[in-house]
Amino acid sequence: MSTNDVVCASQAQMEMYNSHIYTSALFFNLIIAFTSMTLIVLAIRKLCMKSIINVSTRMFLVVGLLCCALHQIAYIILRVSSVFSINSMKHVQVIYQIMFRLDHPCDLYYRAYDCKYVTWSLVAGNTGMIFIQSAMTIDRIMATMFSKAWPKLKYWPGVILSAFMIGCNYTNVQLIFWNDPLTDFVPTCGQFPPKSVGRFQAFLEVALYMSIGHMVINTVILYINHVQERRQSQTFKLAQRYQSRETLKSTQAIFFLSMSQFLACFLYTIFTKLYLQFQHDLTPLQGGLALALTYTTPYTCCAIPALILITLSFIKNQRLRNINEMRTQTETGDEYMKKIQKIWEK
Repeated sequence: MSTNDVVCASQAQMEMYNSHIYTSALFFNLIIAFTSMTLIVLAIRKLCMKSIINVSTRMFLVVGLLCCALHQIAYIILRVSSVFSINSMKHVQVIYQIMFRLDHPCDLYYRAYDCKYVTWSLVAGNTGMIFIQSAMTIDRIMATMFSKAWPKLKYWPGVILSAFMIGCNYTNVQLIFWNDPLTDFVPTCGQFPPKSVGRFQAFLEVALYMSIGHMVINTVILYINHVQERRQSQTFKLAQRYQSRETLKSTQAIFFLSMSQFLACFLYTIFTKLYLQFQHDLTPLQGGLALALTYTTPYTCCAIPALILITLSFIKNQRLRNINEMRTQTETGDEYMKKIQKIWEK
């Protein structure tokens, strides 16, 4: 297909663009996207403050939020702003199309090459969240196995593992679009080029298994950290007690977020596979509404920063309650000696 070829929207596709329901769904997408960006900024700001969660874990969470932000910025561009091709300036995005370009049905399709940065950013945001989940899981494994040495490394595990996972994510995106000339025409920049769909579907299956593995591993680590914290709570070495408490809180936070990401990845994988399998049986309006309302990543990018804010607030309140209990706790000398005797008997 030459760059001078033109693809015009069919009657069924024009019905989709003229649908008020479809237009309302697009504006709903924008509300979700802008809400998520606000929550992402608040969550990053909160993570940058001093917290009982260790530095490397907070670094992973920040990188994961930046992946969310990358996806959401591309998603907003997809829904609103203009895309300028090298050879023309007629390619505009969905809401702009609906409002100003419906009388030009041959201007409603895009060359896949003109959409590559938006499409790559959408994919990189999705896959980046999965790879950062892997980095957090590896960090938890190391922090549990080397409970004394690992915290001394401070932020270096976060720097090294984040850089490695970012490199893996970049390589993965390149492989997904490997050898695709991007000469096809697509109705929206969010739609995958036909020649790359197979590799993307293969990665979705791998991502689902990765998320299941993360969930299982973090469940085991959470149990081990509970046992370690219970043992350390009986010691008189305050540094060890604090370290075990910090490790447990970090693991609890990551477990909670991993469960959320697992559910999001599962829904995203299932929906995407079903959509790609049955999209040819749907009318353009049905397919457009399905993508606009059930594409799960924008909801995930809204939920994850909200969950981070809730988790950090819960940990902070729990910590303050424990401190207040310690301050108000009184015991007699006999009770104190009995407690010491129980510790020595264990």
